[in-house]
Amino acid sequence: MSYSVGFSQSLEILFYIELKTKMGAETYLTIQQIAETLNIPIPSVKRLVGMLKKANLIDSKKGTKGGLALAKAADEIRFYDVFEAIEGSTALFKMYDDFNPESFNHQSEAKYMLNQIKAILNTTEKQMLNELKQKTLADLFNH
Repeated sequence: MSYSVGFSQSLEILFYIELKTKMGAETYLTIQQIAETLNIPIPSVKRLVGMLKKANLIDSKKGTKGGLALAKAADEIRFYDVFEAIEGSTALFKMYDDFNPESFNHQSEAKYMLNQIKAILNTTEKQMLNELKQKTLADLFNH
């Protein structure tokens, strides 16, 4: 099992918007501009932008000078916020729950093994999420 590419594509979309804004080239970018530059299909960009808007990471403006902009400063957008917007609360590891330790001669060892597996995987997921909470969009830029 793996997460979708939507998370990394969303980081790229946000990075691109911030880059163009920092360079003063654009204030708002269209979905078409983003899709063409990043080589992401327009329907995918629309879907991801919708999720990012719902999470208050992107603002949109209508009109001839409209488009998309970041809703927050780059140093306020954590990777975790983007991850949560795209992947939701999906667990990193799916646990197989049909394992029956009662069918083993050494039931206590089997139960211990199952508990250890769950503990290790839970710790791994927490570490990953904590790392995502430490990184922001601003960390992608050379300072």
